[in-house]
Amino acid sequence: MRLLHISDLHAGKSLGRISRNEDLQYALDQVISICKEEKVSILLIAGDIYDKANPDHESQDLILDFLTRLHTEGIHTVIIAGNHDSYDLIKSYKHLKRIAHLHAVDRPCKNPKDCILKFGDLAIACLPYPSERLITHLHENLHRSYTEKVATYLKALAKEVESARYKILLAHLMVENAKISGTEKQSTVGEFYAVKPQHIPEDFDYVALGHVHRHQKIDKAHYSGSPYQIDFSEKGMEKFVNLVVLEEDIKVKPIKLDLKRELHEVKIGPKDNLYEISERLKSLKGLFKVVLTADMRDISINIKKKQIEDLLGDNLVRFEVQPLDENRTEESYIPQMLDLVSAYKDYYHKVLRQSVPEELIKEFVQILQKAEHETYTA
Repeated sequence: MRLLHISDLHAGKSLGRISRNEDLQYALDQVISICKEEKVSILLIAGDIYDKANPDHESQDLILDFLTRLHTEGIHTVIIAGNHDSYDLIKSYKHLKRIAHLHAVDRPCKNPKDCILKFGDLAIACLPYPSERLITHLHENLHRSYTEKVATYLKALAKEVESARYKILLAHLMVENAKISGTEKQSTVGEFYAVKPQHIPEDFDYVALGHVHRHQKIDKAHYSGSPYQIDFSEKGMEKFVNLVVLEEDIKVKPIKLDLKRELHEVKIGPKDNLYEISERLKSLKGLFKVVLTADMRDISINIKKKQIEDLLGDNLVRFEVQPLDENRTEESYIPQMLDLVSAYKDYYHKVLRQSVPEELIKEFVQILQKAEHETYTA
């Protein structure tokens, strides 16, 4: 049996005024071609199907078209909800199982047995994004940490599939030591949410994860990553899907995807020759972010901006002017990712000279979730 693992589609994603659905469509067309060429039986989608909990109609149409095209090819699709997805929207997809080869798991089940899908000798244990609020309700010990609760739930899932010949874990979560790309929601990839690799039971033959957008392997856990460059933090990043061949020895083959529009970040210094840079830009295709470092008193800034806008047209997504500071190195202008939980811990320690109580961290995380997390109906 052959499986294909993809994740983090983020249908409905946009960069400024530019929709990224065109880039996603290009990637999904390749996924269908790969499924046909490699004779894939089951496609695994590890969450974050949409970029927002309430996706626009165009994005829903794109995804439903993709899922029905897979059905016409005789391919089964298993989808789970990610932290960007609405649990209730993914739940509504369960009805499609009656007329299509679609299997949707919308949230962690109160009984882990209900999150197991079986296909002959194969059992797939599904763990949609385990919201802190939801995972707390599923465990009797409310004082355990988030990662301890997730680890316990993973053990329960492993027990439910122990009799199967092939065992797959399909989950949307953060694993410790995973290299993030910078486009993930920061409040869900911090230390508080990082499950240790050793907490993933050894019983699973393949661990298909979503949530982190960079393609990578951590022990037995595989992140397929996003199928296109989500934001400029992913500039230069190649994109893959994972082909999983279930034989006596499990084989994993990353397959590289082409990009419809590559993302480029161009930095222009005060001494750079704009003509030479313009000539280089003409040879590149894709979407652009241009950062101009200049003396803010320089009257030619607007002229340079107009030249760049005329050259790149609609492909210029963002134009930024960074003030020239002789005391700063170029690296000073690179945006740094902010782990809000860690920042809060540092602030608390500096002000009160003590560590943050666990209960207060939980409360802080819940506030972050209210600010940017998808809606959840109990």
